[in-house]
Amino acid sequence: MIREPQHILCAVDLSAHTGLVLRWGDWLARTFDARLNVFHAVNPVRQDPFPGTTIFERSGQLADLLSLARRQLAAAVAPFEKIQSWQVVAGDPVETLVEFSRKSGVDLVVAASHGFSGIRRVLLGTVVERLARQLEGPLLVLRVAKEPPSADLGFKRIVVACDSPTAPDEAVGYAVAFTRRCGARLFLLHAMALPVMPDLLDPTGGPYAEVQAALEGRLHECLWAMLAAQGVDPSAAGIALRHGAAPEILPDYIRDVRADLAVVGVHACPRLKKLVIGSTTEAALRHAPCAVLTVPVPATDASGSRPLRAEGR
Repeated sequence: MIREPQHILCAVDLSAHTGLVLRWGDWLARTFDARLNVFHAVNPVRQDPFPGTTIFERSGQLADLLSLARRQLAAAVAPFEKIQSWQVVAGDPVETLVEFSRKSGVDLVVAASHGFSGIRRVLLGTVVERLARQLEGPLLVLRVAKEPPSADLGFKRIVVACDSPTAPDEAVGYAVAFTRRCGARLFLLHAMALPVMPDLLDPTGGPYAEVQAALEGRLHECLWAMLAAQGVDPSAAGIALRHGAAPEILPDYIRDVRADLAVVGVHACPRLKKLVIGSTTEAALRHAPCAVLTVPVPATDASGSRPLRAEGR
């Protein structure tokens, strides 16, 4: 099903990248004719640069920080007429944002990645990876090093990682919506991690090479049918089948087609809820050279219903 956001929330940290997030939020709100709000959290407990050390706010410090943040955010949002309201709260940036998004019916959160790596990522993680694990809706992560001029806002080449060759999921729906609104070209990538797929083709139906060729032909048919069912113009789309694991293939394919947006699903992981976001999503957030849209995809049980909230992949 094609998904279009109607309530967008910009999550800002009042760093030098706040303007980038607000400009994209304003552009998205205009493009989708959606509501736009802005959110900032002042964390009274924060990590010290020294590993394992926590700094607690002193008496009166939090009130001063909240007052300063409100003044700074009021100045930052002033140029954007599309912004309907903004909030500054005290608390953990992820926990407060997730709760606010749930209560406010937010369809899309927009944030910027600071690109932590190495030991800092191990010790602190990143806010965007925590958000991808916990948000019930999509998260658009902007690359701060790729800030374009305001006149160039938009997406021209969109890659979506497709899991199932027979049934479109929410990630494909959002990719199609963004493609239409942006006038972009859509690239559908399916990673063939398994040498055979008995649900699509009998693996004993002939020599291995012939079976593989027939399987790839069948996969192409299924993927084109999926796009046709969502009204995608074949002239504005492309399909790629790649052998191997999706986390390894996706970043390279994004570079190959020069995509400026990658869309990935965050799938339910019942045994490890809120512990992992999955290797494909993680690879996109950490290594994709472009903006990344993470989309929760509910799990399906044996009856075909979807009782589980998306948590990881």
